Parts: sequence; structure tokens; C-alpha cells
Amino acid sequence: MKTTKGNITKRIFWVLLILSIVIGYIFYNFLQGQFSLKFLIFFSGVPFLLFATGAFGLLWPKIKPKGDEIYITHALVVGVIFIVLFFIHVWIILPHICPDFGSCLGV
Repeated sequence: MKTTKGNITKRIFWVLLILSIVIGYIFYNFLQGQFSLKFLIFFSGVPFLLFATGAFGLLWPKIKPKGDEIYITHALVVGVIFIVLFFIHVWIILPHICPDFGSCLGV
């Protein structure tokens, strides 16, 4: 029974990953002209959230802590993975959406 539940959760996390890529591709390639830049920048958090959730869900069996003394290491690994995903989002994806980020927000 455990393997069936594990397979279902893996599928859910893969669906989240694929859904985030599909949403990003559709919104930022085909529908980019139909929405304002401000909306597209703020909406970019949705595919990021889906992608981060899928990535952490798939990585969780590999990085989950096995004892009390390893929790700090686990927290650091999770933090590093999240910050890498966040930096990819901020420094690669957002400049693709709006090359002059400050002017896109109206600052």
C-alpha cells in the first residue's frame, strides 16, 4: 500500500512541475501581449510556487532527516535549494519578462 501512495504523490509532484512549465510557457510566450507587465510580473509567482512545490516534493525522500541531530543540516539544505530556485526566478526568468525591472513596476 505504501508504494501505491508513493507513486501517486510522485505523479502529483511531476504534474505540478509540468503544469508550472506549461503555464509559464503559455503565459510568457503566447499570451504576453494580452496582459500588462505588472500583472505578468506578479503572476510569475504562481509558476514559481508550483515548480518549487514539485521540486521539493520530488526531492523530499532524498533529503528528509533521519535523526534529531541532523535537523539543522536538513534546514540548511532545504534553504539552499529554495534560494537557488528563487535566484533562478529573479535573475533569469524575471529579466526575460521585463529587461528593465524597475520601470515595469512603475518605480
